[in-house]
Amino acid sequence: MDDYLAAEPLIVARLEDQIPDVTIRSTWGMPKFQEAPDTPPAILLVLENDTPGEMTIDGGAQLVHQTWTCVVLVSDAANEAGPLLSRVIQAMNGWEPPGQTFSPFRRIKSGMTHDYSPSTVLYFPLAFQTSFVFNNFL
Repeated sequence: MDDYLAAEPLIVARLEDQIPDVTIRSTWGMPKFQEAPDTPPAILLVLENDTPGEMTIDGGAQLVHQTWTCVVLVSDAANEAGPLLSRVIQAMNGWEPPGQTFSPFRRIKSGMTHDYSPSTVLYFPLAFQTSFVFNNFL
């Protein structure tokens, strides 16, 4: 693998395919996205965690676990949140990107908590973990 963040465009494509009526955007951290009144409903993708695992004896490859969080944004929690959260879980949990590079995504506890902003946008994080082998030698 020569792109350490190769999962990102695959996840975006998956969400766009499975949930075409909602805006999907990548961001590199919660403080980095700009909220606008017309943003919700939307799904923001964040690389929440990156954990190196076991390495081969020769140091040539290492298992990596990445946690990608889909932050669901809605303006009406009572009517929008539940159905959209369900659609994200159905799209991501157990999904294995083509190519056998990544393990199937599995839902895990997010380090983020649900929140809301002064403009009444509500944020619901759903975290999914995958693993891959990163080759240290070119």
